[in-house]
Amino acid sequence: MRSARRPHARAGRAAVVLAVTASLVALGAPAQAETGSGWFQAQLDDVVIGAAGAPGKAKPLYVYAQDAVNPRVVVDLTGLLGVASAEFPAWCATSGTQVTCPLPPDVDPDSSLQIGSIPVLFRPLAGASGGDSATVSYRAVADNADPFVATATVSVGDGADLVNLGGGRVDTAAVGDLLSAPIRLTNVGNRTSRGVRITFTLSSGLTPSTWSNCWYAPLTGHRTSVVCDLNGRVRPGATMEVSGGFGFEIGGSAYAGESLDQFVEPLTGAAALPTQLGYQRREGGTKLRLRPSRTTSAAARVLTPEIDPGDNWASFYVDNVPNSLDLAALAEPVVGPVGGSTILRAGVRNIGAGDLDDFRSGAGEVAPFYVRVPSGVTVESVPDRCVALYESEDGWYSGEPQPGASWYRCAVPSSVFAAGETYQVDFGVRITSVGGAAGAVSLNMPGPYPSWWDDDRDNDEVAVVVQIQS
Repeated sequence: MRSARRPHARAGRAAVVLAVTASLVALGAPAQAETGSGWFQAQLDDVVIGAAGAPGKAKPLYVYAQDAVNPRVVVDLTGLLGVASAEFPAWCATSGTQVTCPLPPDVDPDSSLQIGSIPVLFRPLAGASGGDSATVSYRAVADNADPFVATATVSVGDGADLVNLGGGRVDTAAVGDLLSAPIRLTNVGNRTSRGVRITFTLSSGLTPSTWSNCWYAPLTGHRTSVVCDLNGRVRPGATMEVSGGFGFEIGGSAYAGESLDQFVEPLTGAAALPTQLGYQRREGGTKLRLRPSRTTSAAARVLTPEIDPGDNWASFYVDNVPNSLDLAALAEPVVGPVGGSTILRAGVRNIGAGDLDDFRSGAGEVAPFYVRVPSGVTVESVPDRCVALYESEDGWYSGEPQPGASWYRCAVPSSVFAAGETYQVDFGVRITSVGGAAGAVSLNMPGPYPSWWDDDRDNDEVAVVVQIQS
């Protein structure tokens, strides 16, 4: 990396690995600039670095371009005077306190929306201490677009600064497979962390292994929380890991994508486990142990808490578990005399092997289903978790849980609909006439486009018939 420095800044190299995807930032295209048809913007988030002696922290300077001619980012480092230095890739040009970077070389020049990142390594200067701050100014300019101007703040903290390096993914895994997520972290602060607490959150289809220095608790949505306290000092500049990582099994209810999230923090100062979750140890198991993954620096004598928890998260993804998912719509006949009150019972059953959660349902609710009321039947009372649907020129929309509508939308009152579970609701109805069209319970919303998919579409809708009693 080429470096734009201040007096007394130390030379160094930064190994920066950044993966830029569109999911990192949802940035809409602004109105076209008056000076041309292109647009070009940049984004550098605020950064917290350790005080003097810390190894520094890398931050991505994101760039977004569309139809831009000669796009470049011009960074002014004058505001860093006395606080920090900033190092840029070799393909950026440095002139005094100004650094100019074109689009990163890995950006696709043929893409309609060009998204990339420029890694910037911020290092504290010799006199930097906790509480200091500085400002970086930058401009995104192109020959055919108005310039975009912004600033970012570089703050100095005095303490440990753990960065979680435990992310990763596998493309696919089968039920019963034993996998492991890496446990790897580094300390980019200026103080030692004596011990580390790691909190794991596993999605409903994953079963954690047993470790003797961990506590386990169930969470909502059939997820599992595991909190592990690991001994060992993580000194400034040190990178530590656990041999073999954190083991888990693909459970019988896993389906589609599953994930394991982890959060690292210094053990000193970590909050007590919340008693309401009922954390418990498990019998057996070995201990998770930290070990150095490279040569560490000399120990710091003063222990302090985390100064920037924003980079303590990492996720490990299992992209696809080819298990079965099959929801079936349920309905019972509406039975009663003309003019009499009775019940319309509707619902859904998970007859597959995999669990369904509210994320996979794609609706913000798990297993939504739709009820079309039969002709000659009037709804008098609406159950919880159901709302009326109305049709307009723009399509269908939901309203209040009001009686008298011809369509209703209901959903399972849980974030996970487990394999083998059934959920049903009862509408209070009155039969007003005979000979009308049958109703239906469906997993698809009204309209021409199906809203649900599973392994068997044939049972996604069932008729609601009316049986008149004399």
